[in-house]
Amino acid sequence: MKTDYAGHDRAYQRRRNDPDYVGWGKGDGLAEDWQLSWQPLVQRKAFPKQGKLLELGCGAGNFSIYFAQAGYNVTGIDIAPTAINWAIENAAKANANITFMQGDVLELAQIPDMSFDIALDSRCFHCIIGNDRAQFLLTAHRILKHKGILVINTMCNQVPITSYWSDHFDSQTRCTIHDGVATRYIGDSNDILQEIIHAEFRVLHVEILPPRNQEDLADLQVIAEKK
Repeated sequence: MKTDYAGHDRAYQRRRNDPDYVGWGKGDGLAEDWQLSWQPLVQRKAFPKQGKLLELGCGAGNFSIYFAQAGYNVTGIDIAPTAINWAIENAAKANANITFMQGDVLELAQIPDMSFDIALDSRCFHCIIGNDRAQFLLTAHRILKHKGILVINTMCNQVPITSYWSDHFDSQTRCTIHDGVATRYIGDSNDILQEIIHAEFRVLHVEILPPRNQEDLADLQVIAEKK
């Protein structure tokens, strides 16, 4: 399937020119997501309470900042240069010490093997399509230390019954398609778990967060340990 990962930069350019946005989403929405999705996950026993954390697909750095403020040593990487510049600006405003770099999460060419305690996917994984998904997990496995932790937070399962999904969701590939380009993978939660297990991770925690409203999707949250 055709992909356009670099096209995320155009979306960030539009958002950065909109005063209502502080990153991929609006300020209130990101704060709510942190409170409802991330804080409960961080409090799980399997989630490390300190260490070197790499956020995969960090966008404008909003969640990287939250984790840095919680005491983690944070690095963020994103393919979109506009997002990285925005993240650097946001971190400076928050007085958060974070390293940001522009790069491809499928390769992480700048990052040596076994460098991080935690690899955090904050809803980047559902933007990865087809065979690239196995490469994403293989690369995350490579950069994690022995028994390092992979954290996945990704959309899953049934899509809403709305005109948007009717127009753009392909039930065979389970991808959203825009002008012939696959943009999101909304997989079955069990299939996604099998992808993670096949990549040599041991699953420590699994939870499915139900949709918050009729136009939302469920989120699969996984904490897994590198074998």
